[in-house]
Amino acid sequence: MPTDGIRFGIVASALGGDPRRMGRESREAGFEGILFDSSSARIDLSALTGSGRREFRNVLASQQQQIIGLRADVGPSGFGPGADIDRAIAELDKSMETAAGLGARLICVDIGPLPSAPTIEQERPAVTPLQAGLILLPESSLKEARPPRPAEPPPDPAFADLVNSALVELGHHADRYSVMLAFRTELASFASLEEVLRRAACPWFGIDLDPVALLGDEWEPDEFFSRLGSLVRHVRGRDAVGGAGHRTKPAIVGQGSVPWESLLTNLDEAGFQGWITLDPVDVADRARAAAAGLKYLRGFRL
Repeated sequence: MPTDGIRFGIVASALGGDPRRMGRESREAGFEGILFDSSSARIDLSALTGSGRREFRNVLASQQQQIIGLRADVGPSGFGPGADIDRAIAELDKSMETAAGLGARLICVDIGPLPSAPTIEQERPAVTPLQAGLILLPESSLKEARPPRPAEPPPDPAFADLVNSALVELGHHADRYSVMLAFRTELASFASLEEVLRRAACPWFGIDLDPVALLGDEWEPDEFFSRLGSLVRHVRGRDAVGGAGHRTKPAIVGQGSVPWESLLTNLDEAGFQGWITLDPVDVADRARAAAAGLKYLRGFRL
């Protein structure tokens, strides 16, 4: 499948501790760019002055590397009840200002918990004896052939209003800086993410797709791409072995349960032209895992 429009990067946390050498390490490993944390123990990009940002960009450019964007999160409570929403928005505003100053127009945001999506009941056609074929089943068995999906709890209106208000405000900030916010969450379903993005209706919002999340979500990959594929702005290069009960165990990209070939095909069909950033933080040997994952993904270009 075509992957020529996709570029491969790595998270800064998987590289050595010296920011001045990160670009060289990334280039020598075969990557084209680095996704930095907005603020970390190694380097606080938001604290750089204007000249510091220019120097930082120049150092990376001399090492033939691009700044993919920044990573940020809004805290364990997200924008829900009990969260300091004003502080979270202020922190994201600082990240957006930093990204714009660095010439990086993407921020990958862990948005935290979200209200459950409204349940849309779909009428399930009854299975008739004729449809069942030549095998005659009792009527009771035919009725139980397709058990209804367990009902999810209804969305909390107050929670939904808090998240919506916060995202509307964030949309104004993103528009001011012309920065794309790509959201992800491990604490809610894709259906919930779709609902909050629909309500916010902001052109500066998209999705930071974590393929591992597809292993545990109710949506099959085809359903995700049919509904949200056009909103994917960044892909996390992660993999995992799927187990019972939607449990997963981290794995090197290409050695887990993520169907990368079909995933790349879906990304191509959705018109994705962005970055896949290898994120081997959950794997023991990060350098080896990143190199193996990159080699595997580049193999699809052959």
